[in-house]
Amino acid sequence: MNTFTKSLILSISAALISVSASAAPQSHPSEQHHQVQHSTQSNQHNQHGQTQKKSVHPSHDWKAGQKVPAQYRGQGYKVDHSKYRKLSKPGHQQQWIKVNGDYVLTSTLTHTIIRIIAG
Repeated sequence: MNTFTKSLILSISAALISVSASAAPQSHPSEQHHQVQHSTQSNQHNQHGQTQKKSVHPSHDWKAGQKVPAQYRGQGYKVDHSKYRKLSKPGHQQQWIKVNGDYVLTSTLTHTIIRIIAG
């Protein structure tokens, strides 16, 4: 075989190897370990990386004395106790909020949970 043919075959072989190597996913074992750890710690993302909302059920997830997360402190969650028989009148600087069907009595000063009633 002449030199030109050998160099042509070598060039084509090298090009095929580089194309197949670049098409393969580039991840290190430590990155895969980190991804597995992250997915077990948070249920916020599905396998396609899309964000999913985690459903909150205060009657199961929250306890009296805990702080209400900031996203549930807005006026949109506030409930008028007089429209619901099972809700008592809130005390001074207290209010009822409704989160996913559950009613939560909170302190408007400290944002702590006083009482939870399952919906």
